[in-house]
Amino acid sequence: MISINQSTTSFSFMERAQKERDEKTEQLSSGLKINKASDDAAGLQIANRLSSQISGLSQLADNARDQVNLNNVADAQYSSITQSLQRANELSIQSGSPLSGNGPIQGELDQLTGEINAIAEQALGQSNFIAGLDAGDPAATQAAIEQALSAIGEQATSNGADSNALASEANTYQVTRDNSSASRSRIQDTDYASATSEQQKNDLLLQAALITQRNDQDRKGLLINQLV
Repeated sequence: MISINQSTTSFSFMERAQKERDEKTEQLSSGLKINKASDDAAGLQIANRLSSQISGLSQLADNARDQVNLNNVADAQYSSITQSLQRANELSIQSGSPLSGNGPIQGELDQLTGEINAIAEQALGQSNFIAGLDAGDPAATQAAIEQALSAIGEQATSNGADSNALASEANTYQVTRDNSSASRSRIQDTDYASATSEQQKNDLLLQAALITQRNDQDRKGLLINQLV
């Protein structure tokens, strides 16, 4: 005798196989093994938390790099000021020669003073960073230049140390972000080899279930014909 439950069992098995097949197809299509809460509610919550952490770490790394870029601009400004101060020092030494005319030297010193202070206002917020460069008083001029070089050197050193620290911070954020991304990937991303294998297995099981169902239906038809 053929049991009616055989058909019911066959349909139930086919439904499960089709559902699993659809789930694997979705995972392979999206690249994610967790596409909705029903797939893995706890895993989805962890993946979302890691996504938020990754986003925050990326922004922190970007902020650090942006500040390094600003520091690099300041470094260029400090370098420009230093070069101008060194030129002013050469001129002050030259003004001590009895063969030099102080008029042209003073003119260039005044020009350098203006350039230095214009850059210092942007880089240091000091519009009167250096003053009193006098071709007629080489000693006082050189003393002022030495003091200015010392101040700008301290700023450049501090700025460089800050850039190094920021670069280290950005690297730490990036490493932590990469680790968090790897953790999220292990939780959320599809294992293509495993999913493909499962898909193939489900296809075979579904085909077998269809054959079994068709055979059941054929046997039922034959039994009904015999009874009639």
